Amino acid sequence: MDDPQDRSGRGDLTSAGIANLFPMVVARIARGNLTYSERGKLNERAAQIEPRWRAGLFNGIEYFHLRFPEQGALLAAFLLQERLHRIVPESLTPASPEEVEAEWRRMAEQRAAILAWARDRRALMDIVQSYRFERRRGAYSNSAHAAAAEIVKQIDHTISDPMTYAGVCIEWAEREHREWFWRCAPNHQLL
Repeated sequence: MDDPQDRSGRGDLTSAGIANLFPMVVARIARGNLTYSERGKLNERAAQIEPRWRAGLFNGIEYFHLRFPEQGALLAAFLLQERLHRIVPESLTPASPEEVEAEWRRMAEQRAAILAWARDRRALMDIVQSYRFERRRGAYSNSAHAAAAEIVKQIDHTISDPMTYAGVCIEWAEREHREWFWRCAPNHQLL
């Protein structure tokens, strides 16, 4: 068993700290649900690979943060082998490796189209700033994400999934401008 002083509690690491200590990121499509058994198996395997792993969920994707590329390869293979990706919203239906690959490709094309849409309308910063403003006020990520989705609705009411549009813009800003993005938090704490 590892030393309790060696483990970091969930609130001990900032977003930047997690990125520095756990630079390998593995993603799982998480639109549907895992059974308790599947969740337990996943958590157990992740802990075998990296006892101090971290995870987060945003915009229908669950991200696992690990320390080394080899660990990421092991976890990514496990997710496919055990069919733990969930493409169908609110379902327990597992996806095949072929379906997962096709969905990643579709999502990449969708991301490119959403970012082009936001840039064409000069809306990227408005959407991201809405999220950052809500986080600054102390809102949880879900609430801030919903506020950013409201901006998407205001810009174009024909968008059928404003949460995805907002999420793509938020993820882009967080990935491309991490330090600036998280300066929205109170006392510059990274949330």
